[in-house]
Amino acid sequence: MDRSDENLLQLALQGDGASFGELTGRWQRKIYAFIYRYVGNREEARDLTQDTFTKAFENLERLADPARFSSWIYKIALNECRMRFRKQRHVTPVSLEDSSFREEQSTQLLPLSPEEALVEKEVVRVLKEVMENLPEEQRTVILMKEYQGLKFHEISEILDIPLSTVKSRMYLGLKTLRKLMEIRL
Repeated sequence: MDRSDENLLQLALQGDGASFGELTGRWQRKIYAFIYRYVGNREEARDLTQDTFTKAFENLERLADPARFSSWIYKIALNECRMRFRKQRHVTPVSLEDSSFREEQSTQLLPLSPEEALVEKEVVRVLKEVMENLPEEQRTVILMKEYQGLKFHEISEILDIPLSTVKSRMYLGLKTLRKLMEIRL
């Protein structure tokens, strides 16, 4: 039986640890991918993902609306990343090189030629550098929207900022990305 996040949360709140385990299994890959792109380090991403779900489990009773679990868990993940960043004062954000997190959107039937593969690798390298230099608030919105597939209203809720601010950060971030990519390529 496929249970909704809300059902699993209700059971977890009643003490059913297996339900929270199922919920964790459902969300762990997405949260790990977000954190990995944010911090750019596999080990750190694993630790932060574990910390995120531990904190979520410890604070389940604070989740006012079970229908908003996805926004809530992303908010916890982002806060964990930010706290780690404050402690370390350095972060290598946005790993775009690892194709294991790319959505399987490619419909290309023919393999890339060596020249095409080299160009794609260079574009990814430049994109990574450019993303690292974006202001953190713009980079975060772009990661959530473009790489995690979150909707603007979800990002607004996660970051606890107005929808218009999310959209302006996205617009400014993409505009800056485009400009810097044109300069470097």
